[in-house]
Amino acid sequence: GFGAKFDGLIRHVFQVGDSAQLNGISGILGGYRNVFSSPLHMSGPTIFNEVIQCAKAFATDSENESRKSGKLTYTILLILTDGAVSDVEATRHALIDASNAPLSVVIVGVGNADFSRMQFLDDMELQAPARDITQFVEFNKHRNDKSSLTASTLDEIPSQLVDYFVSREIMPSRMPRRELGSIAVEPYNAANDDEIELEIEYDDDQRMHVTNGRTLYDQTSYGVHSNFLLPIPNET
Repeated sequence: GFGAKFDGLIRHVFQVGDSAQLNGISGILGGYRNVFSSPLHMSGPTIFNEVIQCAKAFATDSENESRKSGKLTYTILLILTDGAVSDVEATRHALIDASNAPLSVVIVGVGNADFSRMQFLDDMELQAPARDITQFVEFNKHRNDKSSLTASTLDEIPSQLVDYFVSREIMPSRMPRRELGSIAVEPYNAANDDEIELEIEYDDDQRMHVTNGRTLYDQTSYGVHSNFLLPIPNET
């Protein structure tokens, strides 16, 4: 968390919860509620610098640790704030400094504060090798449309992730080939297994249909096999 007063001092980075990492939404909400049962008290000014620096260090350490086992990691910092940032220039420098890490920063403004000062996040002019890692979203503009909120929040992350790895000439790994011998084939069990005879048919538009003579395969369904095979509609 950020922006809390403890023992007379304002902390711009502090741990939320009993551990450094929380699992899932319920863990985050539980840790957040625990803050209010502690001596910490929310306080301004709104300063992101230290949070961004902390996220950069975490992203870099995670990447280095993952590479030891041949894997890749990318970190997303989500900041929820009810006020506009107090020090624009310091925030700008922190974001530019963090842009060399595998990191994206999404800042969501909640409440009725004036967030016009946050426009600089979308207007930053960067020079290589610095890259754009920031997205600002004002919650009230999407509060009645979850799909719009989700799309706006995640809008720039795919391109930012790709830009980071491409700039370091790190290309996606090839999918491992699986030999037939690595697939375990279980013996037929008459009590538990169903036999389904399928046929492939093509309509006049050359679209493929998979049927078993009485039902039609529905590729939009999920669940048990009976949900995939729907009765063929009667022709009229």
